[in-house]
Amino acid sequence: MAAAGSFGATLRYRAFAVLWTGVLASYMAQWMLALAAQWFLVALAGGADLVPLVQVALTLPMALLAIPAGVLADNTDRRRMIIIVQSCVLAAEIALVVLALTEQLQPAVLLLLLVLVASGAVLTFTPVQSMVPDVVDRESIQAATSLLAVATNFARIIGPAVAGLIIAIVSVGAAFAAALPLTVILLVSMLRWKGRNVRNHSREDFMPAVRSGFRFARHSPQVLKIVLRGLWFTMGIVGLISLLPLLAAGLGAGSADLGLLLAAQGVGAVVGALSLPRLRRYASANRIVAAGFLSAGCAVLASGLATNLLVLGVAVFVSGWAWTGTLATLTAGMQLYLPAWVRARGIAMLLTSIYAGQAVGAVGLGWIATSVGLTWALEVAAVILIGGALLAMWPLKDLSHVDRSAVFGWSAPELVINPNEIGGQVQVRITYTILKAAEREFLTAMHFLRRVRLRTGATRWQLLKDADANHVFIEEFTVSSWAEYQHQRQDRSVASDLALEHAVAELSVEPASTVYLFRVETM
Repeated sequence: MAAAGSFGATLRYRAFAVLWTGVLASYMAQWMLALAAQWFLVALAGGADLVPLVQVALTLPMALLAIPAGVLADNTDRRRMIIIVQSCVLAAEIALVVLALTEQLQPAVLLLLLVLVASGAVLTFTPVQSMVPDVVDRESIQAATSLLAVATNFARIIGPAVAGLIIAIVSVGAAFAAALPLTVILLVSMLRWKGRNVRNHSREDFMPAVRSGFRFARHSPQVLKIVLRGLWFTMGIVGLISLLPLLAAGLGAGSADLGLLLAAQGVGAVVGALSLPRLRRYASANRIVAAGFLSAGCAVLASGLATNLLVLGVAVFVSGWAWTGTLATLTAGMQLYLPAWVRARGIAMLLTSIYAGQAVGAVGLGWIATSVGLTWALEVAAVILIGGALLAMWPLKDLSHVDRSAVFGWSAPELVINPNEIGGQVQVRITYTILKAAEREFLTAMHFLRRVRLRTGATRWQLLKDADANHVFIEEFTVSSWAEYQHQRQDRSVASDLALEHAVAELSVEPASTVYLFRVETM
């Protein structure tokens, strides 16, 4: 029997297996479209300068739409959302095939359709990633994340190789057409979905939900560390991804050779995903990510100096290993840390950083490549990546032991006035009586409680000491409305935060008392 948290045990979750199959097929379609689009432009007169724009078209929409996708995923039926979005993606792919086969496809139209496909991708994969903790147990989250990385990167092996072969034997249009059945597989997977669509919190309006997601990230150092690493890493490694067709063409490679190079990168990525469970036994997430930065930097530098396809192939293999080792570790860390109420939004922020890094890197490094030279562009990318390893000095913490499960049962206090009639801001004032011996422990706990209040809804927080009562401390925080305060208490409370609140309350020698104050406008 497969051990809990192993790949075999994780794939025995039927709902996850369905997800995994759909993701594999969909990513194969994306990689086939990407290679076919790049080769279509390489074959056009003057089209080589447009090749980096393929990566921009496939990543910039993802950077712009990831946050809205996260809000929608946190507040809607994720399965229905994926079905609707992928139906639109299928329509865009059909248009691409028809135009290519009738030789009416223009570069601008190609890039526009790729933007539509990429928009559909982010509106699909954000909810897919947030589904993982709902369909496997906590011990299997890291294995599930690695398996999704295997799926996405195995697609990089098969997709480009198949697309390159089809282009060499038939045409670019046929390669576009071969992606259609793969998109249909994801649609069928979702139609047959039997997993839970867990949403244990009440629906939030769009803009307040966006603000609450950003507020959570702003006051969560772990989230900020993960997001920064995602941005930094992809901004450098995209240099090799976006410029690979030009590197290959410069070494005399054909479309089939380019497909094999991309496949080598995919093989490295799969090896990286498969090696992660063993790496996690001996190294922390912080060290794994730092090693990913260094490995990717060396691989990008070697690719710029490569004089034959074999050396280039080894470099892209190593970059693939680093890609999965780094991003799968960051994604698993985010999934383990985030509570359910903000999970899709938090993952969306990570995806935004990843896509934004790729888009910015592709534009900047593409400009350097065309203005100065390919070697210069790749050397700059290598410096970015090797420098990024220094982020290990701001370490990722192991928070897998922290209980982020939702806690329910809070009852609204009985108030004399109706909060909904008054409206406006609410000030919550909690009074504690703390003896001198417990004061240091209390202040330390309040430092962490401040973050809890701010990331779950408070817009302002302060701790006061009563000048007339030496042992009395007053915690005050402001929430934008009574409805927002109810969200904070009913929907956003998790076990670890509640345990901290209880620990603070137990330090008070008198029961902590709470007062609610509503802002009133003067005449």
